[in-house]
Amino acid sequence: MEHVLGKPFTQQRKELKTSHQQSLVISKWVTCLLIGCIALGFNLYRLGAPSIWFDEALSIERARQSLPVLWKIIFTTQPNMALYYLVLHCWLSFTGLFGWLPTEFVVRFPSAIFAALSAVVIYLFGKRFMGQRVGLVSAGLYVINALQLTYAQETRSYSLQLLLVCCSWYALLAAQTGKRPQQWWVCYTITTTLAVYTQLFSVFIILAQVVTSCCLAVLSTSWQKPIRNRYLALIASLTGVFVATLPILVASRHANKTGWLHAPQVSDILHFLTAAAGGKKAYLWALSLTCALSVLSIFLTRVNRCRKCVITKEDNIQKSMGQDASISSTIVMRWLDTERIESSIPVTLAMLCWFVIPLVVSYAISQGPMRLFSTRYLVIIIPPLLYLAALGIETLARQSVRTSLIILLLVIATFSVPSYYQSAQVEDWKQATFWLQNHQQAQDGIACYNNAQGCQLDIEYYIRAYPHGITFPADSPGSFPWVSYDLTNRIEADPTQAVDPNALAAYGARHPRLFFVIARLPNDESVARAERARHWLDSHYQLVDQIVTRTVTIRLYQTTMARTVKVH
Repeated sequence: MEHVLGKPFTQQRKELKTSHQQSLVISKWVTCLLIGCIALGFNLYRLGAPSIWFDEALSIERARQSLPVLWKIIFTTQPNMALYYLVLHCWLSFTGLFGWLPTEFVVRFPSAIFAALSAVVIYLFGKRFMGQRVGLVSAGLYVINALQLTYAQETRSYSLQLLLVCCSWYALLAAQTGKRPQQWWVCYTITTTLAVYTQLFSVFIILAQVVTSCCLAVLSTSWQKPIRNRYLALIASLTGVFVATLPILVASRHANKTGWLHAPQVSDILHFLTAAAGGKKAYLWALSLTCALSVLSIFLTRVNRCRKCVITKEDNIQKSMGQDASISSTIVMRWLDTERIESSIPVTLAMLCWFVIPLVVSYAISQGPMRLFSTRYLVIIIPPLLYLAALGIETLARQSVRTSLIILLLVIATFSVPSYYQSAQVEDWKQATFWLQNHQQAQDGIACYNNAQGCQLDIEYYIRAYPHGITFPADSPGSFPWVSYDLTNRIEADPTQAVDPNALAAYGARHPRLFFVIARLPNDESVARAERARHWLDSHYQLVDQIVTRTVTIRLYQTTMARTVKVH
């Protein structure tokens, strides 16, 4: 038939094909929207409830400076997180136009958005290179992953880095294997550069990408030929990344701020993996087994393939291989989807490099003076861990088994979510500062120890975010503006003045009442100093009231009444 319903058959087939493609595109973006909204729901839930803690207060303090000052801070002492500070600065400037105060929800909101976008990119990446089901499973596991939720709800750079790193991997593999590689190489160069400016730890991701490309150019897989044909474009893009990041790399030479990290032990790797599983051992075992399955299945498939090749060439060799080869062949044929496994070898290798190389290299480097092995840095290898788990399930031949394992993995992962929200608060400055504001009167003084560890900084954040018409006293012993430290890398005041009896006596003579704040004591010596100061205050002034939390202790003393009593 040449015509069907008055239209040529070829034209009708084209229209049906176009309609099908449009429905697929709509379905893909509807799925992206749903994943993004679900992820944003998890990220926004109780976003403003936990107190800001010291690291977040640092981000806010730097971002609220003027652009010239912030720029000087970045290239003088704080090159790490440079892009995030600029983004947060713009965000706080924008919200300030509407009179919105920098409350916990406001300052954390960009991180929640970045994390939700990461979930969408993880789905798109999985769908394109590993299949629809892998994309959905890995995105679902990512949304409810307790470790990524931690940084989705913090005023730090890690969720932005995760987004950019995921985009970088997507662009790299698309440029190496897909159509229109030019635009993807440009995208790869831009996103990788921005990732380094967001977190210098991203250079290990570049290393993983280079190793991945070299391995895939050597191994006989479906990706070997296109990767070999485009190696010059990869070199050009990497050169562009290096040139673009050179200023921040140069600035970072003398800005090592990770001395507080300890040299990692093997147990720290287990600690990271446990954190990646939300502290749930059952989930850790499930992830470990499914990831191992993704690698083991490739090994068994390759062994079975080699065995068949040998048998084909020499039939008598089958007897010499023995019963073990027959058993492995039976396992492969009955339980594993060999065709899917073969097609997934390149992307499985890429995910292994993404996961293993930053983990191993940062561990090795941290044995020396530079310490880089930390959960906060390694959060960027959570996506490949989840991809490997989803790929492990996908290698199984039986649909019923795959579905059961997916449901089981998602259910086990879900149990870590309530635990995360219950323990999301790192430090509680909100309760103590609100108590201080409610009790503070005009002319009251505040002595805060240890300001070198951020005691004053955290209190000042809450005074600005929830103003009650008071400020932190400029004449407080041991007080200094944190911006001066960021600009000079030197603490220009002596923090121990806040626990020096002579300084406290002079300060108490100028104020009718004195708040003595103790928080973030880094060692036993600081604890002893604070205790001696407390005893001196107890013996010379009258204690009026106090608040004691897990993070902060504030004691309120009456100074004038004590002097009056002593005179009489």
